[in-house]
Amino acid sequence: SAAKVAPAAWSAPGASVAPSERAAPPREPADPFWRPWSEDALADLRERGVPVFVDFTAAWCLSCQVNEAVALNDAAVRARFAELGVAALRADWTAGDEAIGRALAALGRASVPVYALYAPGSAAPLLLPELLTPAIVLRFLERNIPSRRY
Repeated sequence: SAAKVAPAAWSAPGASVAPSERAAPPREPADPFWRPWSEDALADLRERGVPVFVDFTAAWCLSCQVNEAVALNDAAVRARFAELGVAALRADWTAGDEAIGRALAALGRASVPVYALYAPGSAAPLLLPELLTPAIVLRFLERNIPSRRY
């Protein structure tokens, strides 16, 4: 008797494949709004008292791409980041970077998307929901980052 095989349409692409083994779609050219995440970059910014927003993402993560298009590329969101002096770091887990995997585990997460806000004076990062809208991000910033006064 022939073994039954589930049609490809019934299984999620890459569902049982490690991130480093997944075929990643080509990434867009670098967006200057984002700086690459590293443990050292995050530590340096936090040491200087800079609020930091980290986008833990991957090219193969559909939710990540939607959140980026809908919320993180929104002009009002980016303007508010600038007004509040929030540094934006992107932790691109497309290739399964081990340091990013450790950072996700430290946040109690096993995969992306994860959005973390490191507010000055706060020991632990604050996590945003996995699905974002501009309003969610703007409200989160307002509640957790004091306005800069000059």
